Amino acid sequence: MTLKIVVIVLVLLIVALYIATYIIRKKYYRTIDELDAKKAKIMKEFPIEKIQSINHKSMTGQSQETAEELKAEWDRIETKEFPMVESLLFEAEQATDRYRFKKSGTEQEAAEGKIREVGDALKTLNLSLDELMKREEDNLKKIENIKKRYHTIRKELLAKSFSFGRAVDALEENLGTMEHDFSVFSNLTAEGDHEEANQLLRQLEETIDNMETLMEEIPELLTVIDDEISEQVQEIEGGYQSLKDEGYVFPDDSIKEDLAQVYVKLESISTHIGALEVSHARSEISSLEEKIDQTYDKLELEIESREEVKELTDQIRKIFHYLKEQNRKLFIEIDRLSQSYVLNHEEAEKSDQSQRMIETEESKYMKIAELLAEDRLPFSEASQQLNHIFDQLETVNDQIQAVSQNLKDYRNSELEIKADLEEMENAMREMKRYVESKHLPGLPGSYLDFFFYTTDHIEQLSQSIAAPKLDMKEVFRLHEMCEDDVEQLAKDTDELVDQAVLSELVSQRLYRHKTEHSEVLETIKYSRNLFSEEYDYETSLKMVREKLEAIEPGAFQEVKDQYLKEKNFN
Repeated sequence: MTLKIVVIVLVLLIVALYIATYIIRKKYYRTIDELDAKKAKIMKEFPIEKIQSINHKSMTGQSQETAEELKAEWDRIETKEFPMVESLLFEAEQATDRYRFKKSGTEQEAAEGKIREVGDALKTLNLSLDELMKREEDNLKKIENIKKRYHTIRKELLAKSFSFGRAVDALEENLGTMEHDFSVFSNLTAEGDHEEANQLLRQLEETIDNMETLMEEIPELLTVIDDEISEQVQEIEGGYQSLKDEGYVFPDDSIKEDLAQVYVKLESISTHIGALEVSHARSEISSLEEKIDQTYDKLELEIESREEVKELTDQIRKIFHYLKEQNRKLFIEIDRLSQSYVLNHEEAEKSDQSQRMIETEESKYMKIAELLAEDRLPFSEASQQLNHIFDQLETVNDQIQAVSQNLKDYRNSELEIKADLEEMENAMREMKRYVESKHLPGLPGSYLDFFFYTTDHIEQLSQSIAAPKLDMKEVFRLHEMCEDDVEQLAKDTDELVDQAVLSELVSQRLYRHKTEHSEVLETIKYSRNLFSEEYDYETSLKMVREKLEAIEPGAFQEVKDQYLKEKNFN
């Protein structure tokens, strides 16, 4: 029973293997048939008739070389590439017959690639053959179009030769070259060298395109030169001469040099146009226009500067008169005040310096006026120099005004300090009455020392301000010192009185706790001793304050707030 099953299984496996092998072979055969069909389709693209047609045509030169190259390419495809396709397909079929499916697959892939390669090569070959066969016809169509454009240019050049200036000869020469090229083209076509004729045709197209561009651009450039630039140059020449006749002077006669450069550039532009170098000519024109604009600017600068020079001349002459008078008055004021004050800001030296600056700038001004009267100085340079003088005179005026203000400040400062001195003396008396009104048992030594120290300074200031000739620097020093001392003394006085009054008020508040705290009376007694015997109000307050805070936290602040409220109200 087991043997029968094994036999059956083996038979089934053999049948299955046979069926699978049969299916695979059918698939491979089908692929080979498809590739063979592609090969047959490519065969229909073989350019046999085109090759034969070329063989029958009479060709020379480069056309013949191209034809030979194309025939060699056809021969390579026919004798090498195509047989290789057939060989690969044959090998694939043989391998399939022998069940060598892997090799068959490799040969199929190679065959498919070679078929694609041969197909691409045939397409390129067909296109090249078509172009070669149509070259003569295409060349003839193109040459006719070029000749039409050529005749149009020739007519325009004859009819409007004046519009092209020096370029006429070069344009005529180009047309002559084209006529020669037409003749060469005809000969090449007659000889059958259509490839060489086509190259010449491309050259003719480039030449005719360039000629048409030149015929359009050159008249435009010449119009710019003749109608715009030449007119501007004439205007500059006329304006330059008129201004010179009116007495204008130009730095280093730069306008004359500019005009010479303009004419050199015009000649250079004309040369470029005559050589058909349009881009160079256009660049030169742009540079020339900039030069002309710069020359116009120079003329306009002198014209504008003349009016400015006239205004500045009048202004500066008046300013000299004004500053001389101001400085003269300043000298008188310095002399007068120097009898009453020690002048601390070098007023006399600064006034002398101002006088020297006025004389120096006036000398420069007179020289400029002389040169202008003799027509020896350009207005633009005169304007710069006069503006510099104007700036210097502004500096002189500022210095004169500053010195004048300093002189005024001496008297004003004296009056202000005298007023402050009176206020400080009143403040000292008020502080003394204020302390006395509190009926204090006495005053601390340090407070008294500072009080008398401040009083001495005030006395020094009073003596200094009453001197026959005031040294305001010393007066200012003493005044500042006194202001600081009086301000500090006022603070010390307030603090001293506050401590004394608060010491009594806190002692009264602390006294309420004598029953519960036996040590309270001892603290109050010791505090009163410091208050009455040593006048140490600060320590006296500190003792009762600390004890009160220990017994009744926050109580001191209540007492203090109430005191300050009543004090400020009063």
